[in-house]
Amino acid sequence: MNVSTLIGKPVLSPAGETLGYLTAAYLSKDLKRIASLAAADADEEEFFLPFRAVRAANDAVIASRTRAEHPSGIPCPIGKPAYTHTGEYLGIVCDFFPQDDTPARLAIALEKEVRHCDIACIALNETVIVYPDAESKRAGGRRPARRCAPEGAILPGTKSDAMSEERPTPTAMSAPLPDHTVSAATGMFRIDRVNLIGRRVKRSVFDETGAPVALAGERITPETIATARRKNRLLTLTVNTLTNVY
Repeated sequence: MNVSTLIGKPVLSPAGETLGYLTAAYLSKDLKRIASLAAADADEEEFFLPFRAVRAANDAVIASRTRAEHPSGIPCPIGKPAYTHTGEYLGIVCDFFPQDDTPARLAIALEKEVRHCDIACIALNETVIVYPDAESKRAGGRRPARRCAPEGAILPGTKSDAMSEERPTPTAMSAPLPDHTVSAATGMFRIDRVNLIGRRVKRSVFDETGAPVALAGERITPETIATARRKNRLLTLTVNTLTNVY
């Protein structure tokens, strides 16, 4: 299960009653699993679910009526900007993959390229800092750079990395963020009317049949949000509006 497939899904009781829809996820302190979920009801009132309350998560999330007064865990970093430990910009975190038998991973997207990094190589704050390996993270990045991506991606910051030639090297924590990351970097990635209504869609969103949910340049209305939620495209609509990931 990855977080991006959960966000925007309807939440149902075991009896089939609609309780709301998911808006955000919180991770355990070790960043290895989902600890709790945030959701909104039909009146856009927020409520929280401990993840143990979730019984199934296929076309909809089936959850008991167990509620938490406050969310437990750390806000999932989807939507936050990511940098290498030496300050090169990597892109926007676009997904989180908890794993049962292997280390959890983050997916980081820059334009059409997506790279994956083990969670053990990640330091999470206002930005996501990616170290070449877990040992370098523990040493504060003082070890010589090695590969951090398990899928053969070239470590940013090397001479062979084309991105390092295209972007100036900012300082990881103090440089201004690229324009398309500012809204996502100010806090937890959220899906709600405040973030979306009135904004223009940057890239068209389509449902599974190819029918348009929202076309590039359109302003988002409450009806747009309702359609995207119904067709499980709320996360895509949000990312295609607030960032340039896709």
